Amino acid sequence: MWGYVGTLGRRLPGQRELNFATPGAGTAGLRFNQLFGRTASTAERANAYNNNYNALQVNLQRRFSNGLSFGAAYTWSRSLSVQDDQGGFVIVANIRRNYGPTAFDRRHMFVLNHIYELPFGRGKKFLRGGAGSWIAGGWQLNGILRAVTGSPFNITADAGSCNCPGNGQFADVVGRYHILGGFGPGQPFFDTSAFAAPGPNRFGNAGRNTAWGPKLRSYDFSVFRHFNLREGWQLEFRSEFYNLTNTPQFANPVGNVNAGNFGQITGTINSAGEREVQLALRLRF
Repeated sequence: MWGYVGTLGRRLPGQRELNFATPGAGTAGLRFNQLFGRTASTAERANAYNNNYNALQVNLQRRFSNGLSFGAAYTWSRSLSVQDDQGGFVIVANIRRNYGPTAFDRRHMFVLNHIYELPFGRGKKFLRGGAGSWIAGGWQLNGILRAVTGSPFNITADAGSCNCPGNGQFADVVGRYHILGGFGPGQPFFDTSAFAAPGPNRFGNAGRNTAWGPKLRSYDFSVFRHFNLREGWQLEFRSEFYNLTNTPQFANPVGNVNAGNFGQITGTINSAGEREVQLALRLRF
């Protein structure tokens, strides 16, 4: 089964700086400084911004057959907006410069789940009786595999050279974004020579969220065992392994060209932790 999914958002809440200057204007060029002598930050929160999401979604399901059931889902999508989660703009002087992929945009997503009841024990194909049935019967193996492409992030620069208070700054793109795959201190994730700090009194030519971080992979696995105690009574043993392979899920690299560790990954995603094991007993009657 496949289908198209699309959403369109209008007049979404957002925030922007109102007291800003154009490149090269400095503090004297702040809008409210010129009008009222005000140099302090002045933020506006309003329902004014738009976004859109478009996706192709494909699903495949296999119902139980000989104790096996599985499902697969694939999504190819794109989400675009001018800001994320009510955050500010990088370049306030030109809102259109901020239009690009949302920070939560994941271009490709694949999920595979499975349930397998082992063919041993009473009512199954093998070991239907005796000690073998008691030992090997009633086991069930379950799993969820996730494979997701990286999320986008900004390539920025310090805004001092722009001399445009109230604005952030994009870097200059001087080459092709190329992933090297390094992780940790001193190991760049991408070729940093593709970006440079902009010259004075101008904005950099990079766009919003034009670079992509590391992929995400995880496999959750569980083993269940069912014991029939008496008619209408069943004891279930559950062992669950989250992130079974203990695969680290790395955060996006540092995206500021003026940083000493530009292009390096310095942490992991907090929501995707290390392997966890959980054991439980469940009585059903």
